[in-house]
Amino acid sequence: MSAAGDRLQDTARQAALALPGVSHGRPFTPGLDVYKAAGKVFLIVTDDPDEQIITVKCEPEHARAQVRGYASIAPGRYLD
Repeated sequence: MSAAGDRLQDTARQAALALPGVSHGRPFTPGLDVYKAAGKVFLIVTDDPDEQIITVKCEPEHARAQVRGYASIAPGRYLD
């Protein structure tokens, strides 16, 4: 667990909930916060302190560029 990971997860949650029409739930498992817009998942945040992960859905080309540009970014487990 890291303070930076906690801050990143908190920031992601707050930013998602500040968007209009966003819903939040745990439809897959109790350890995953799932955020949807227009019924579509766009953000998943883990509750596991040993795996502080956020998964953000984005265009494939943008995702590949982020993976190439930042060592801490990896392809999402739950989203293509």
